[in-house]
Amino acid sequence: MSFRRNFMSGLRIILNKKVTPGVPAIIRNPNGEILLGKRKISSILYPGYWGLPGGLIEYGETVEQAIKRELKEEIGVDAEIIKYGKRPIMDLPTKDSPFQDLSVPVYCKIKGIPKPLDETSEVRWFTPGEIKKMKLAYSHKKILEDEGLI
Repeated sequence: MSFRRNFMSGLRIILNKKVTPGVPAIIRNPNGEILLGKRKISSILYPGYWGLPGGLIEYGETVEQAIKRELKEEIGVDAEIIKYGKRPIMDLPTKDSPFQDLSVPVYCKIKGIPKPLDETSEVRWFTPGEIKKMKLAYSHKKILEDEGLI
């Protein structure tokens, strides 16, 4: 088999993968509350669920570029990464999402007042105790548990 055919075969395998990279932001206020956004009912994935603000990392973007863009688009704030979470989280496909997601959690500080934009219908600060009782989008509850925040 020629190099070109091997290369093209390998490229097709890679491009057919359905793993989507995401970057959820952990944003805390001085009271220890965590910022969550409620996804619009019209959202294709997890409609009406609360979750950490953030989104997909686009091709050619760094994690930092993606979180800055996503937080500006979704909640209208400027963001700076403080640190990365303990580990990435892999989500397998479910009834709520046909994709296999790899989330890279980041802690951020923000400038501005969060407001619902784009895919977000509401934003609110929640205590860790409140979040423990909630069902969150994607693996966001697992991320907060792994980080020792809830």
